[in-house]
Amino acid sequence: MMNNKLWLCLVFLVLLTACAGNTARTSKYPLMVGAARGKLFFAQWVIYAVDEHGTLLNLDLPKGEELSSDAEWSPDGQWIANSHLNPNPKSASDYDIYIMAANDNRKTVRLTYNLIFPLASAWSPDSTQLAIVAYAPDVESHYGIYLLNVACVLQGENCTPKPTFLIPGRSPDWSPDGKKIVYRDSPSDEIRVVNVQNPDQIADISQGLTDCGSPQWSPDGKQIAFACEDAIYLVDPDGGNRVSLMSGNISDLKWTPDGKKIAFIGTKTLDPNLGQTLDLEGTVLSTAVFMMDANGANLTRITQSNEESIGWFTWIPTNKVK
Repeated sequence: MMNNKLWLCLVFLVLLTACAGNTARTSKYPLMVGAARGKLFFAQWVIYAVDEHGTLLNLDLPKGEELSSDAEWSPDGQWIANSHLNPNPKSASDYDIYIMAANDNRKTVRLTYNLIFPLASAWSPDSTQLAIVAYAPDVESHYGIYLLNVACVLQGENCTPKPTFLIPGRSPDWSPDGKKIVYRDSPSDEIRVVNVQNPDQIADISQGLTDCGSPQWSPDGKQIAFACEDAIYLVDPDGGNRVSLMSGNISDLKWTPDGKKIAFIGTKTLDPNLGQTLDLEGTVLSTAVFMMDANGANLTRITQSNEESIGWFTWIPTNKVK
Protein backbone atom coordinates (compact mmCIF):
# COMPACT_ATOMS: atom_id res chain seq x y z
CA MET A 1 0.00 0.00 0.00
CA MET A 2 2.82 2.38 0.91
CA ASN A 3 4.54 1.72 -2.43
CA ASN A 4 1.32 2.49 -4.33
CA LYS A 5 0.87 5.77 -2.49
CA LEU A 6 4.48 6.73 -3.17
CA TRP A 7 4.07 5.89 -6.85
CA LEU A 8 0.90 8.02 -7.09
CA CYS A 9 2.66 10.92 -5.43
CA LEU A 10 5.53 10.70 -7.89
CA VAL A 11 3.12 10.64 -10.85
CA PHE A 12 1.30 13.68 -9.44
CA LEU A 13 4.56 15.60 -9.02
CA VAL A 14 5.65 14.79 -12.58
CA LEU A 15 2.33 15.98 -14.00
CA LEU A 16 2.42 19.13 -11.88
CA THR A 17 5.95 19.93 -13.05
CA ALA A 18 4.99 19.39 -16.70
CA CYS A 19 1.97 21.68 -16.39
CA ALA A 20 4.01 24.35 -14.66
CA GLY A 21 6.63 24.12 -17.41
CA ASN A 22 4.00 24.68 -20.11
CA THR A 23 2.42 27.56 -18.24
CA ALA A 24 5.75 29.23 -17.62
CA ARG A 25 6.85 29.19 -21.24
CA THR A 26 8.52 32.53 -21.60
CA SER A 27 8.84 34.77 -24.60
CA LYS A 28 12.34 34.90 -25.99
CA TYR A 29 11.59 37.43 -28.72
CA PRO A 30 8.65 39.66 -27.70
CA LEU A 31 7.76 42.25 -30.30
CA MET A 32 5.39 45.18 -30.57
CA VAL A 33 3.36 45.62 -33.74
CA GLY A 34 1.56 48.62 -35.20
CA ALA A 35 -1.10 47.70 -37.76
CA ALA A 36 -4.25 48.93 -39.52
CA ARG A 37 -7.19 46.55 -39.27
CA GLY A 38 -10.38 46.83 -41.28
CA LYS A 39 -11.38 48.06 -44.71
CA LEU A 40 -11.59 51.43 -46.41
CA PHE A 41 -12.70 54.19 -44.00
CA PHE A 42 -13.30 51.71 -41.18
CA ALA A 43 -9.69 50.72 -40.66
CA GLN A 44 -8.53 50.94 -37.04
CA TRP A 45 -4.95 51.49 -35.95
CA VAL A 46 -3.89 49.01 -33.28
CA ILE A 47 -0.69 48.45 -31.31
CA TYR A 48 -0.18 45.08 -29.65
CA ALA A 49 2.53 42.72 -28.41
CA VAL A 50 3.13 39.14 -29.49
CA ASP A 51 5.81 36.52 -28.89
CA GLU A 52 7.63 34.22 -31.29
CA HIS A 53 4.94 31.57 -30.82
CA GLY A 54 2.17 33.92 -32.00
CA THR A 55 0.77 34.34 -28.48
CA LEU A 56 -0.68 37.76 -27.65
CA LEU A 57 1.02 39.43 -24.69
CA ASN A 58 0.01 42.17 -22.29
CA LEU A 59 2.14 45.19 -23.11
CA ASP A 60 3.43 47.05 -20.06
CA LEU A 61 3.85 50.70 -21.05
CA PRO A 62 3.50 53.94 -19.09
CA LYS A 63 -0.15 55.00 -19.07
CA GLY A 64 -1.38 58.12 -20.77
CA GLU A 65 1.20 58.33 -23.55
CA GLU A 66 0.30 57.14 -27.03
CA LEU A 67 3.02 55.78 -29.30
CA SER A 68 2.59 57.18 -32.78
CA SER A 69 4.79 55.23 -35.16
CA ASP A 70 8.16 53.55 -35.56
CA ALA A 71 8.72 53.21 -31.82
CA GLU A 72 12.22 52.01 -30.92
CA TRP A 73 13.57 51.02 -27.50
CA SER A 74 17.05 52.20 -26.64
CA PRO A 75 19.56 49.33 -26.34
CA ASP A 76 19.73 49.86 -22.59
CA GLY A 77 15.92 49.51 -22.39
CA GLN A 78 15.46 52.84 -20.59
CA TRP A 79 13.96 55.02 -23.35
CA ILE A 80 11.52 54.79 -26.26
CA ALA A 81 11.97 56.99 -29.33
CA ASN A 82 9.16 57.58 -31.82
CA SER A 83 7.78 60.17 -34.20
CA HIS A 84 4.76 61.91 -32.71
CA LEU A 85 2.22 64.53 -33.72
CA ASN A 86 3.38 67.98 -32.68
CA PRO A 87 0.61 69.92 -30.92
CA ASN A 88 2.20 73.26 -31.84
CA PRO A 89 0.57 74.52 -35.08
CA LYS A 90 3.46 76.95 -35.68
CA SER A 91 6.08 74.22 -35.71
CA ALA A 92 8.16 73.62 -38.84
CA SER A 93 6.82 70.06 -38.95
CA ASP A 94 3.56 68.33 -38.09
CA TYR A 95 5.62 65.54 -36.52
CA ASP A 96 8.73 65.51 -34.38
CA ILE A 97 10.91 62.90 -32.67
CA TYR A 98 10.19 62.40 -28.98
CA ILE A 99 11.74 60.13 -26.38
CA MET A 100 9.86 58.77 -23.40
CA ALA A 101 11.23 57.12 -20.28
CA ALA A 102 10.18 53.49 -20.58
CA ASN A 103 8.88 53.45 -17.01
CA ASP A 104 7.43 56.94 -16.69
CA ASN A 105 5.46 58.71 -19.43
CA ARG A 106 5.86 62.02 -17.55
CA LYS A 107 9.47 62.01 -18.69
CA THR A 108 8.71 62.71 -22.33
CA VAL A 109 11.09 65.02 -24.19
CA ARG A 110 10.76 66.56 -27.63
CA LEU A 111 14.09 66.25 -29.45
CA THR A 112 13.63 67.81 -32.90
CA TYR A 113 12.68 71.43 -33.54
CA ASN A 114 14.21 72.42 -36.86
CA LEU A 115 14.00 69.18 -38.84
CA ILE A 116 11.18 68.99 -41.38
CA PHE A 117 8.96 65.95 -41.07
CA PRO A 118 11.31 63.57 -39.24
CA LEU A 119 10.07 60.06 -40.00
CA ALA A 120 12.01 57.55 -37.95
CA SER A 121 15.02 57.12 -35.74
CA ALA A 122 17.58 54.45 -34.85
CA TRP A 123 19.49 54.29 -31.55
CA SER A 124 23.26 54.00 -31.42
CA PRO A 125 24.54 50.92 -29.55
CA ASP A 126 25.54 53.01 -26.51
CA SER A 127 22.07 54.64 -26.32
CA THR A 128 23.48 58.18 -26.61
CA GLN A 129 22.74 59.05 -30.26
CA LEU A 130 19.88 58.81 -32.73
CA ALA A 131 20.15 58.52 -36.50
CA ILE A 132 17.05 60.34 -37.76
CA VAL A 133 15.49 60.31 -41.24
CA ALA A 134 13.99 63.68 -42.16
CA TYR A 135 13.11 65.86 -45.13
CA ALA A 136 16.24 67.47 -46.56
CA PRO A 137 15.45 70.32 -48.98
CA ASP A 138 18.93 70.39 -50.55
CA VAL A 139 18.98 66.64 -51.28
CA GLU A 140 17.84 65.37 -54.69
CA SER A 141 15.54 62.74 -53.16
CA HIS A 142 14.58 65.12 -50.32
CA TYR A 143 15.42 62.53 -47.65
CA GLY A 144 18.51 62.64 -45.48
CA ILE A 145 19.98 61.01 -42.38
CA TYR A 146 20.85 63.26 -39.45
CA LEU A 147 22.74 62.43 -36.25
CA LEU A 148 21.49 63.70 -32.90
CA ASN A 149 23.51 63.35 -29.70
CA VAL A 150 20.97 63.03 -26.87
CA ALA A 151 23.35 62.27 -23.97
CA CYS A 152 22.62 65.57 -22.23
CA VAL A 153 18.86 64.95 -22.41
CA LEU A 154 19.19 61.46 -20.96
CA GLN A 155 21.22 62.91 -18.08
CA GLY A 156 18.37 65.27 -17.20
CA GLU A 157 19.98 68.46 -18.46
CA ASN A 158 17.92 71.29 -19.96
CA CYS A 159 19.46 71.19 -23.41
CA THR A 160 18.45 71.23 -27.08
CA PRO A 161 20.57 68.83 -29.16
CA LYS A 162 21.41 70.07 -32.65
CA PRO A 163 21.12 67.61 -35.55
CA THR A 164 24.09 67.09 -37.84
CA PHE A 165 23.48 66.09 -41.46
CA LEU A 166 25.26 62.85 -42.30
CA ILE A 167 24.25 61.68 -45.77
CA PRO A 168 21.31 61.47 -48.21
CA GLY A 169 19.35 58.31 -47.48
CA ARG A 170 16.79 56.41 -45.42
CA SER A 171 16.48 53.32 -43.17
CA PRO A 172 19.66 53.76 -41.08
CA ASP A 173 20.97 51.02 -38.79
CA TRP A 174 24.12 51.25 -36.65
CA SER A 175 26.95 48.75 -36.61
CA PRO A 176 27.31 47.11 -33.17
CA ASP A 177 30.54 49.04 -32.53
CA GLY A 178 28.83 52.35 -33.34
CA LYS A 179 31.40 53.30 -35.98
CA LYS A 180 29.34 52.78 -39.15
CA ILE A 181 25.77 52.99 -40.40
CA VAL A 182 24.16 50.87 -43.10
CA TYR A 183 21.42 52.67 -44.99
CA ARG A 184 19.30 52.85 -48.13
CA ASP A 185 20.79 55.45 -50.44
CA SER A 186 18.66 58.18 -51.97
CA PRO A 187 17.78 58.33 -54.79
CA SER A 188 19.51 55.15 -56.05
CA ASP A 189 17.90 52.77 -53.49
CA GLU A 190 21.23 50.95 -53.18
CA ILE A 191 22.35 49.59 -49.80
CA ARG A 192 25.49 51.32 -48.59
CA VAL A 193 27.69 51.52 -45.50
CA VAL A 194 29.07 54.88 -44.30
CA ASN A 195 31.75 55.66 -41.74
CA VAL A 196 30.11 57.90 -39.12
CA GLN A 197 33.30 59.86 -38.40
CA ASN A 198 34.27 60.13 -42.07
CA PRO A 199 31.13 60.24 -44.28
CA ASP A 200 33.28 60.23 -47.42
CA GLN A 201 34.07 56.55 -46.75
CA ILE A 202 31.14 54.75 -48.38
CA ALA A 203 30.82 51.13 -49.53
CA ASP A 204 28.08 49.88 -51.87
CA ILE A 205 27.10 46.37 -50.75
CA SER A 206 24.17 45.75 -53.11
CA GLN A 207 25.94 46.13 -56.45
CA GLY A 208 23.85 44.88 -59.39
CA LEU A 209 20.61 44.79 -57.41
CA THR A 210 17.71 47.25 -57.59
CA ASP A 211 14.73 48.29 -55.50
CA CYS A 212 16.49 47.68 -52.17
CA GLY A 213 15.60 48.53 -48.59
CA SER A 214 15.42 47.47 -44.92
CA PRO A 215 19.16 47.02 -44.22
CA GLN A 216 19.94 45.58 -40.78
CA TRP A 217 23.27 44.84 -39.14
CA SER A 218 23.58 41.48 -37.37
CA PRO A 219 24.12 41.77 -33.59
CA ASP A 220 27.63 40.31 -33.88
CA GLY A 221 28.56 42.78 -36.63
CA LYS A 222 29.62 40.07 -39.09
CA GLN A 223 26.75 40.30 -41.60
CA ILE A 224 24.13 42.65 -42.98
CA ALA A 225 20.66 41.56 -44.08
CA PHE A 226 18.61 43.54 -46.59
CA ALA A 227 15.78 43.13 -49.10
CA CYS A 228 16.17 43.67 -52.85
CA GLU A 229 13.88 42.71 -55.72
CA ASP A 230 11.53 40.79 -53.37
CA ALA A 231 14.32 38.68 -51.87
CA ILE A 232 16.33 38.66 -48.64
CA TYR A 233 20.11 38.80 -48.93
CA LEU A 234 22.97 38.36 -46.49
CA VAL A 235 26.33 40.00 -47.13
CA ASP A 236 29.54 40.83 -45.30
CA PRO A 237 29.93 44.50 -44.29
CA ASP A 238 32.48 44.98 -47.09
CA GLY A 239 30.06 43.59 -49.71
CA GLY A 240 31.61 40.11 -49.96
CA ASN A 241 30.03 36.66 -49.69
CA ARG A 242 26.56 37.80 -50.73
CA VAL A 243 23.89 35.08 -50.65
CA SER A 244 20.14 35.05 -51.26
CA LEU A 245 18.09 33.45 -48.48
CA MET A 246 14.52 33.50 -49.78
CA SER A 247 12.10 35.37 -52.04
CA GLY A 248 8.65 36.86 -51.60
CA ASN A 249 7.06 40.28 -51.19
CA ILE A 250 9.20 41.25 -48.17
CA SER A 251 9.95 44.40 -46.17
CA ASP A 252 11.15 45.73 -42.79
CA LEU A 253 13.79 43.17 -41.82
CA LYS A 254 14.95 42.87 -38.20
CA TRP A 255 17.44 40.45 -36.64
CA THR A 256 16.39 38.92 -33.35
CA PRO A 257 18.46 40.33 -30.47
CA ASP A 258 20.55 37.14 -30.26
CA GLY A 259 21.25 37.13 -34.01
CA LYS A 260 19.87 33.62 -34.55
CA LYS A 261 16.78 34.59 -36.54
CA ILE A 262 15.47 37.26 -38.89
CA ALA A 263 11.93 38.64 -38.74
CA PHE A 264 10.21 40.58 -41.51
CA ILE A 265 6.86 41.67 -42.94
CA GLY A 266 5.47 39.47 -45.73
CA THR A 267 2.33 39.07 -47.82
CA LYS A 268 0.25 36.18 -49.17
CA THR A 269 3.17 35.15 -51.36
CA LEU A 270 4.35 33.50 -48.13
CA ASP A 271 0.94 32.54 -46.71
CA PRO A 272 -2.16 32.22 -48.97
CA ASN A 273 -4.41 32.65 -45.92
CA LEU A 274 -3.62 36.36 -45.83
CA GLY A 275 -6.43 38.41 -47.36
CA GLN A 276 -6.63 41.86 -48.83
CA THR A 277 -8.25 45.18 -47.95
CA LEU A 278 -9.32 48.14 -50.04
CA ASP A 279 -8.32 51.74 -49.75
CA LEU A 280 -8.86 54.82 -51.88
CA GLU A 281 -6.03 53.84 -54.20
CA GLY A 282 -7.20 50.28 -54.81
CA THR A 283 -6.17 46.90 -53.44
CA VAL A 284 -3.87 46.60 -50.45
CA LEU A 285 -2.57 43.18 -49.46
CA SER A 286 -2.83 42.14 -45.85
CA THR A 287 0.53 41.46 -44.24
CA ALA A 288 1.97 39.47 -41.34
CA VAL A 289 5.23 39.23 -39.43
CA PHE A 290 7.25 36.12 -40.30
CA MET A 291 10.42 34.75 -38.76
CA MET A 292 13.11 32.39 -40.04
CA ASP A 293 16.52 31.11 -39.04
CA ALA A 294 19.45 33.27 -40.10
CA ASN A 295 20.25 30.74 -42.85
CA GLY A 296 16.74 30.99 -44.33
CA ALA A 297 15.36 27.75 -42.84
CA ASN A 298 12.30 27.15 -40.65
CA LEU A 299 10.01 29.92 -41.86
CA THR A 300 7.16 30.57 -39.39
CA ARG A 301 4.37 33.13 -39.24
CA ILE A 302 4.13 35.16 -36.02
CA THR A 303 1.13 37.52 -36.21
CA GLN A 304 -2.24 35.80 -36.62
CA SER A 305 -4.73 38.23 -38.19
CA ASN A 306 -5.48 37.57 -41.88
CA GLU A 307 -6.84 41.06 -42.47
CA GLU A 308 -4.43 43.69 -41.23
CA SER A 309 -1.75 45.81 -42.83
CA ILE A 310 1.33 46.03 -40.60
CA GLY A 311 2.99 49.42 -40.56
CA TRP A 312 5.95 48.57 -38.31
CA PHE A 313 7.20 46.24 -35.62
CA THR A 314 10.06 46.31 -33.13
CA TRP A 315 11.62 44.13 -30.45
CA ILE A 316 10.85 45.05 -26.88
CA PRO A 317 12.48 44.13 -23.55
CA THR A 318 11.14 40.94 -22.03
CA ASN A 319 10.24 42.78 -18.83
CA LYS A 320 7.74 44.93 -20.77
CA VAL A 321 5.30 42.09 -21.42
CA LYS A 322 3.26 39.86 -19.16
